[in-house]
Order: sequence, then C-alpha cells, then structure tokens
Amino acid sequence: MSVTKNKSALGGRVWSSVIIFGLIGQIAWVVENMYFSRFMQNEITRAPYATTLMVAFSAIFATLSTLIGGALCDRTGKRKLFICWGYVIWGFTIMMFALVPMKPQADKVLPMVILVVAMDCVMSVIGSISNDAAFNTWITDVSSTANRARVDTVLAIMPLFALAVVFGGFDSLTNAAASTDDWKKFFLILGIIPTVGGVIGLFLMKDKPGIKANKNNSFISDFTYSLQPKVIKQNKMLYICLAGNMISAAAYQIYVNYLFNIIEGTMGIKNYIIPVGVIMLLSAVISVIVSAAMDKHGKKNFYYPTIIAGIIGCVVVWASKFLIGKNETALVAVLIVGGVLIIGVSLIMAGLFTASYRDYIPKGKEGLFQGCRMVMYVLVPMIVGPLVAQTIINAANRGVEDSQIVYPMELFLGAAAVMVFCFIPAAIVRKNQPAYHDKLMKQMENK
Repeated sequence: MSVTKNKSALGGRVWSSVIIFGLIGQIAWVVENMYFSRFMQNEITRAPYATTLMVAFSAIFATLSTLIGGALCDRTGKRKLFICWGYVIWGFTIMMFALVPMKPQADKVLPMVILVVAMDCVMSVIGSISNDAAFNTWITDVSSTANRARVDTVLAIMPLFALAVVFGGFDSLTNAAASTDDWKKFFLILGIIPTVGGVIGLFLMKDKPGIKANKNNSFISDFTYSLQPKVIKQNKMLYICLAGNMISAAAYQIYVNYLFNIIEGTMGIKNYIIPVGVIMLLSAVISVIVSAAMDKHGKKNFYYPTIIAGIIGCVVVWASKFLIGKNETALVAVLIVGGVLIIGVSLIMAGLFTASYRDYIPKGKEGLFQGCRMVMYVLVPMIVGPLVAQTIINAANRGVEDSQIVYPMELFLGAAAVMVFCFIPAAIVRKNQPAYHDKLMKQMENK
C-alpha cells in the first residue's frame, strides 16, 4: 500500500502546473464558451442561429486542431512547447475581440455574425492545440490510475474557479447595461491572463522525462489514428467511457450558452452574483469530496446516483419557472438547489468517465487519443446541444422578433431528457472498468 501511495504522489511542481494551467486554460474557455455567446446575444443578435453557428463551428475547428496537436505532441515528444507558447498566442486571440464593432444595423448583422464566428474559430484553434491536445496529453503523462479520478476532478472544478474569477471580477463589464468600452476592457483584461500564464509556464512546467518522439507512422496516419475503425474496435472500452461524457456534455450544452441570460432575463434575477457564486462554491466542494471517495472506494457505485442527481437537478431548475415574478427568495433557493445538482454532476462526470478513459489509453499513444476525446466530448455535444436548444427556443418564440426573444426554462427539460441516455454507457463501464482498474493498480505495486 505504501508503494502505491508513493507512486500516486505527483509532487508540488506538477500539482502547481496542473492547477495553474488548468485554471488559466479554463478562464480562456469560460470566455469562449459562455461570454462569447453572451457577447453575440447582447451585442450582435439574440437570434439562436448565431449562437448555434458559433458553438458548432468552434467545435469543428477545435476538434480538427486537437487531432493535429495530439499528433504533433507524439511525433515531437514535446508537450511544454505547445502548451506555453500556445497560451501566449491564445491570449492575443481573445484581446482581438476588443476590435469587433458592436450593435450593428440590421443589414450588417449577418456579416458581423460571420466575423465573430471566424474569430472564435481562430481562438479555438490555438486553445485546442495548447490546452485540449498538449495539456491533456501532459496530464496523461504525469498521472496514473491511482490518482486520475482526483486529478480529473480537480481539473473539472477548474471551470468553476475560472467562472468565479471571470464572473466575480468582470461580469459587470458584460451584463445588459454594459457599454462598448466595457466589453473592450473585458476582452483586453481576460486576454492578458493566458499570455502571462504561458510565460510563467516556460519556467515552471517540465515534460515527463523519457518521452521519445514517435514518427513510426505518417502524419496523416497519426492524425486519423483514434478515428480508425480497427483502433476503435481494439479500444472499445475507451470509446464507451467517452460516450458517457459525450451524452453528459450534450445535455450541458443545451442550456449553458444561454445560462446568464436565462438567470438575468428569463428568471428576472438582477442581483445574480450571490446565488451563482453559492452554486459554484458548493458544486466545487461536493465534487472534490465525491472524487476523493471515488479514488478510495472505486467508481462503480457512483455512476447511477450521479446521473439521477443530474436529471433531478435539471427538473428542479425547470420547475423554478412557476416562482418567476411571485417569490424571488424561493426562486433563488430553488435555483441554488437545482444549480448545485446540475453543475456538481457535470464536474463529477469527469471524475467518472474521463479518468476511466485515461486508464484505457495505450502507452505511447497519449497524444493520438486526444482527438477522439474532442470528437466525442466537444464536437458532437457542441453541435447536438445547441441544435436541440435552438429547436426549443424557436418553438417557445414563434412569431417573436429577434430582439424580443426570451430563452425558455424548457431548455433544462431538454437537458434532463438527454441525460437519461447516460445510463447506457454507464452500465457498460460500471460492469467492466473496476476489474481493469484493479489490474493497473497491481501493476503499479509490482513495479
């Protein structure tokens, strides 16, 4: 046991890199995933097609970039180079949004939508190579089956801490009353953070010793490796783990791009900083506690309760619609209860499915398998989720002008319906993964 514990220790320098790059990367992704959507909805157009296009094209470019980045990581045997310099450039792509003209005339809306979508795609390309490909490959390098649930859950709560930083410190620059200058300040400040982080990483981060460049196959072969039918057949449990995350992420994408405008506009909660802060804090605490329990007792008994909690959370948030305009105290209380469930579950899912997925990655293929993760965890959810959301929003706003569109609470019911399908991969992983986990643990003890 002592040997296993020693082998599971990551060390201060590694944990510092995990936390710093995990947090800064998620700050950039919070800006991209939540505030670019808000920017589009508040400053360009409220029509859901614009948000759907932005999210979908961003996912496509992010996936292709991760496939390229993952192949480059394995072919060069380097991670730090792509992470640090990628973060530096990533920050500049965020700052460029300060130059976008806002509040366009009706005949200029479509060109501005196209411009914002294109800029978002550029930002996603850089972020995906540096974070989704290189940083996630580095995480797989430095972690093991003895600590991956903990590491992945720590990484999973980083979006909450990132949201706390962005939301608590800069949200006032983006709300309904924000001016053009406010948005410019927002993009400039939030762009500086990844750039500075990349510079810090040049002195802090180290690649795992002994990683060798792998150029045994052509670049095209490496690029498509994790999507080849024979590879999928040989590693089917890896893809089943990703399928669980894919369904959960698709449910999340139904409402997340409209979340702030739902709380502020649809629910009418103007002073929303406190309830959202409480939701983030409680979700983070609960997910860390649960992740520790998963590492200690195994993941098997956590799949079904987690999915059920997520479904209940979505229904609870939807049910809060009956309190809108009647009792704000009760409305906020119900939002907090449901919000903690849905956000907490989205974090815990990472500790369940992503940690299991890493266990199944073959040695020497850590970078090559980041592409399939992006396809199933990002591309599919970020196309399916927004399309479901657009259908629900359009159905609830028939005959309404774009400027008067209201984002309905039924988005959460749609998310609950999608979450039900998580039971299928969960049943398979729950049955097969524990034995494989025990096998890996014994291999560690025998080294």
